[in-house]
Amino acid sequence: LALQKYNNAFYFTIKHSIFLIMGLAVAFLLAHIKLDFYYKYSQVLLLLAFIISLLVFIPGLGIEVKGAKRWINLGMFTVQVSEISRLLILIWISSYVVRKTDDKSFNKPLIAVIALAFIILWQRDFGSTFLLISSFLALSLVAGIDLKKFMIWVFATVIAAIPIIYFQPYRFKRILAFLDPWGDPSGGGFQLINAYLAFSKGGFFGLGLGSSVQKLYYLPESYNDFIFAVIAEELGLFFAIFVILTFILLVSRIFILARQSANNELIFASYVTYSIGFLISIQTLIHLLVNTGLFPTKGMGLPFISYGGTNILVMFICTGILIRIQIENRKKISQAVQRSF
Repeated sequence: LALQKYNNAFYFTIKHSIFLIMGLAVAFLLAHIKLDFYYKYSQVLLLLAFIISLLVFIPGLGIEVKGAKRWINLGMFTVQVSEISRLLILIWISSYVVRKTDDKSFNKPLIAVIALAFIILWQRDFGSTFLLISSFLALSLVAGIDLKKFMIWVFATVIAAIPIIYFQPYRFKRILAFLDPWGDPSGGGFQLINAYLAFSKGGFFGLGLGSSVQKLYYLPESYNDFIFAVIAEELGLFFAIFVILTFILLVSRIFILARQSANNELIFASYVTYSIGFLISIQTLIHLLVNTGLFPTKGMGLPFISYGGTNILVMFICTGILIRIQIENRKKISQAVQRSF
């Protein structure tokens, strides 16, 4: 695929490796930046989230692919701005909740999230919109929103999603394909059917690393949106289960860190950790459900694994922040031990 599209069989490998190296460098840098920096400049981060989200609409800077304007051109590589803006606005919400401890209405964060969601929808990126709103709802529940109000928000979100899906033919077509992929095997159901075939061919032990048949022009976006199906085909059911268990362990550790931060009175750090945990867990869940035919087809990569420079960088940004939060937790515990003596 890489040889045909880019005349270089190692194109994806080289580019992915570059972003991995950049991500490691960014994570190392962010691990040395105190959490107070994000708290102090959270409003700047909020403003930045909106600015970069609007940059895609500037002619010559924004890139349109298959009718969607989600990327900005930075010369050597492109950036999917919604990946960054989601994290930035959740950091701001985390700081807002800490500052406004007596305000449990969450109206101001709700307005900001809705505004950013409309911009992302304007980019024709329903998946990122869903991930942003669901992560915000989960964070607001953890932060103590009234349960009745939370249920109203969830209900309103579902109602709002219906016309957004119904009046966009390609989105509604995905729902129909999800319900009956064999009804349009060469159209809407093409991806899902080939994902099924990938799982069935893989069996328990797989065809062998690099031996996937479905990724050879049969399964669109096999290196991104359907990477889990390819993993199952090449490495088998047992390794696919291992991947799922690894993500469960990762997310569990993140939420344990969030709880530990709250116990150490690092409330801002706790909410940021929860935000990152929700972003990773929800994105992972959607990817796995889509690949196994339990959710309508949606362009959502598997964190840390799928090809995509922006997603890799954002995951390493999250990793760097989490490492910093762990460092500050240890410092807090160390200080408490010293005071006890």
